[in-house]
Amino acid sequence: MRTIETAQTFLTASEVDQLVGDYLAGMSVKTLAERYGIHRATVFSHLRRRNVPSRRPGLGLDEKAEAVRLARAGVSMRAIGRRMGVDRKGVRLALVEAGLIMDDTPPQVERTCDKSSSDPRSLTHGRLRTIS
Repeated sequence: MRTIETAQTFLTASEVDQLVGDYLAGMSVKTLAERYGIHRATVFSHLRRRNVPSRRPGLGLDEKAEAVRLARAGVSMRAIGRRMGVDRKGVRLALVEAGLIMDDTPPQVERTCDKSSSDPRSLTHGRLRTIS
């Protein structure tokens, strides 16, 4: 016999309407899940069924400007992220786009095989080529 630890929560049509309205008003999926007592994936399912376009994760234009202002004031990326509800990487991306910090991501490389050699070991040792 299987036991269910938590009871399932089913939303009425009017509750789903309210959830969609809250999402469109800017409320986060995490907050919606907590408010309605459902899982984040269930929030996404309701939004998808109602053909609600998903928001791009990260910061909006006004939030990016605020992140730049805070960074110039000496606030850490982690603290900015906590304040704005995004992770440090989202803040970093906004600061790179604004030119406040340099993007020091190493270029991707691909290993190529030297097939001109008859030595079988040459297949495991190749040259590195930068992917653009």
